[in-house]
Amino acid sequence: MKTLFVLLIFTLLSAQHVSSANVSLVITGHHGPVLEGDDITLECLADTSEDMSTYYFQKYSKWMNSWITLDTRMSFRCWYYAVNITRNDGQLFLYLNDIQTYQSGPYRCVSNNSLQTEVSENITIPINYLRDVSLFRTGFFSRYTDNLKVLTVAPGDDVEVECSAYSSGTPLYEWSRDGDDWIIVSNKLKLESVAPEHAGTYTCKALHPSVADLSKSKSFSLVVAKEYKHHQAVSDIYMILAIVLPAISLLIIVVAFAIHMYRRKNATEKLLADEGGQRTPIYKGSLDSLPSVSDKQPLVM
Repeated sequence: MKTLFVLLIFTLLSAQHVSSANVSLVITGHHGPVLEGDDITLECLADTSEDMSTYYFQKYSKWMNSWITLDTRMSFRCWYYAVNITRNDGQLFLYLNDIQTYQSGPYRCVSNNSLQTEVSENITIPINYLRDVSLFRTGFFSRYTDNLKVLTVAPGDDVEVECSAYSSGTPLYEWSRDGDDWIIVSNKLKLESVAPEHAGTYTCKALHPSVADLSKSKSFSLVVAKEYKHHQAVSDIYMILAIVLPAISLLIIVVAFAIHMYRRKNATEKLLADEGGQRTPIYKGSLDSLPSVSDKQPLVM
């Protein structure tokens, strides 16, 4: 009984030793927030005096629902998992040059030697980015057709320009005009009943919510012209025609094709009906008869 108890204690201690995490994964040599395009180094650390020959990096694949080993030639590899891994002086490093969002991880470090299996905590690299600042005049058509650089309006028109940016966090927006000291904190610039004095260069500045140094700007010029009213009306008509005429043409083609198929179907059904109807018999001696010496029966019943 005592021997069984000692064996049970030894088994529990051994299991605890195997499952303990004596390996860790850290970001080394980088200070401050990680920005898209930075060079990042991950280091695998172990609390043993041995070298890192039995340790390797893994990255989790959502599509394959499994961990992919990165630094063995036996594993499936492609550009998505292509990384630079070095083993120098008993140290194990993973280098991510010009890091992009798809390289955020998660990663882990694993040891699989003859004595025990160790797995580090997962690490996901928080990559901050701010890109693709765009300006467009509010409206369905302009949102998908305008690359706003110069906006020409008539006196008395209302102007609303929206600024947007693609960011790792919801960005903040500031509007300003060259030569003025005012700032509007909003993603939309609204000007009512514009006059010539409203003309100028307006700039939208997008700021990352958590990284103070991460910001981008884009500007457009506002021109107020009296003769633009007629030009704007003509432009609107052209825009409507550019959308309506192709739609009408497509509708005519679809209707014509449907009519053609309907007539073709009716003609086919009529032909089949005629071929399957009762035929007139051909008798000997008639103009349509075939030469025969003794046939007194109709050729077709």
